[in-house]
Amino acid sequence: MKRYRSDPDVGGTRLRAVVFLAALFAVGPLLASIAPSVVTTDLFIVADDEPIAEDVYVASTSGRVDGVIDGDLVIATGDLTIAGTVTGNVLALTSGIVRVEKGGVVGGSVRAVGPQVQIDGEIGKDLFVTGIAASVGSTGVVGRDVIVFGGSLTLDGSVGRDVRGRLIAADVSGTVGRDIDIAVERLVVGSGALVTGDVLYRSTSEAEIASGTVGGQVVQLPAQSNFIFGVILTLANIVGFLAFIVSGIILLWLFRATGAAAVEAVERHPGKTLLVGLGFIVGAPLLVIILAFTLVGLPLSALLLITMLLAFVFGPIPAVGAFGDVLLRRKGGLFGAFVVGAVLWRLGIWLIPFVGALLYLAGLIWGTGGWVLAGWRMRNARPPTRDPLPESMTTKTEEIPENWDYPLPPSDPVPPTEGRGDGEERSDDAGGYSPSSPSGEGAADDEGAETPDTDGPGPQPGGSGSDDWGLPTG
Repeated sequence: MKRYRSDPDVGGTRLRAVVFLAALFAVGPLLASIAPSVVTTDLFIVADDEPIAEDVYVASTSGRVDGVIDGDLVIATGDLTIAGTVTGNVLALTSGIVRVEKGGVVGGSVRAVGPQVQIDGEIGKDLFVTGIAASVGSTGVVGRDVIVFGGSLTLDGSVGRDVRGRLIAADVSGTVGRDIDIAVERLVVGSGALVTGDVLYRSTSEAEIASGTVGGQVVQLPAQSNFIFGVILTLANIVGFLAFIVSGIILLWLFRATGAAAVEAVERHPGKTLLVGLGFIVGAPLLVIILAFTLVGLPLSALLLITMLLAFVFGPIPAVGAFGDVLLRRKGGLFGAFVVGAVLWRLGIWLIPFVGALLYLAGLIWGTGGWVLAGWRMRNARPPTRDPLPESMTTKTEEIPENWDYPLPPSDPVPPTEGRGDGEERSDDAGGYSPSSPSGEGAADDEGAETPDTDGPGPQPGGSGSDDWGLPTG
C-alpha cells in the first residue's frame, strides 16, 4: 500500500520538520554574531551600481534590493522588495509585504515570516512562508518546494517539486512538478493547473479539482476537528510576535536615551536590575490596591494599573535587547540586538512549554527593572527647565560674577584705584591692599611680605556691617 506523507503515522516526522525549519529560521539571525556588523537604518537600499559581495544583516523600517547581493540577506523590516539579485538565501522577518518582483532573482531559498508574501520573480530553491497570505504570480517560479503555514495560498506560477503546508484556503492554477500535500479547509485546483504527481489533502470539505489537471491520485484524508482553531491560534501567535518586534523597535526609537540606558542597565547591573524589577512586579499590585481604597489615590491607582498592563507587554524589551546585544558582541546596534534577542526568546517560549514560562518571567522582571532604573537615571540627568513653584515662593542662588575679588560685594565691586579702609590706596604692585586678605591688612607685596591666614576669625554673616551675601561692607 502506498504510504502518504499526510498519514497520522508520519505526523511525528512532519512535526520534526516544522520544528527544524522554525529552528533554522531562528538560528539564521544568530549567525550575525560572526559578521563584522549588522546594518541598522530607516531605509535599506541596494542600488544598481553598488553591488555587495558578502552576507548582509539588516534591521530597518523598509528595504529594497535593486542591485546585487552576492551572499545571503537576513533582514528584519517593514516592507521588503527584491527587484535585483540575491545569490544566496533570503531570511526575512517583516511586518509588511515581502515582494520578489518580476525580474528579481533569489538564487537560494526565501524564508519569510510576515503578513503577506508575493512572488513574481524567480526563486532557485524553496519558498517557506509563515503568514496570512502567500502567492506565486503567473510570472513567478520556485525551483523546488513551496511550504506555507498560514491563511491562504494562491499559486498561478510554476513550482518545481511539492506544495505543502497547513492552510485555510489554497487556490492552484499553475504548475506543480510533483505532489500537493496539505491540510486545508478549502482547496481549488483550477482548469489551467497541472499537477504531475498526487493531490493529498486533509479537509472537512471535498476539494474542487478540474478534470485532467492531476496526473496521479487524488486522496482526501480525515481532517482534525480543531483545524480552524489551530490555524487561527498559530496566526495569532505570529501576529503577536510581529507586533512585539515592531512595537519594540518603535519604542526604542522614540525613547532612544531611556531605551539604551535600560539595555545597558540590564547588561551592566543584572543583580540590581533583577531586584528593582522584582520589587516593581510584587509591589505595584499592592500599591494599586492600597490607593484604590482612598478617594484621592483612585486616579493614581488607575494610572499605575495601566502602567502594569503595559509592563506585561513591553517590559521585557530591555532584557531581550541586552540578550541579543551579548550574542552580537555589541556589534549589531540597538535594533539588531533587539530583533535577534526577540526571535530566540520567543522561540524558546514556543518550543519549551514549562521553561518558556520561566523565560518570559525572567525577561519581564529584568526588563521592567531596566526601564525603572533608566527612567530614574534620565530624570536625574535632565534637570527641569521650569520651576515647580512660582518665583515668589522660591529662593534663587545668585551667581558670583567673574573677576570678583573677595571681599568686595559682587553687586558693587570697588575699582582697583579707589581707597579702602584707613585711606590706604589699593595697589597690585607693592605694599598696598591685598584682595586675599579679609581685613585688608598685611598684604603680600613683591618684596615677600607675609600674608595673614585667611581661614582665621573674620566678620560674621548677617552682622551690622554685612551685606546680603554676609560679607563685610567696610
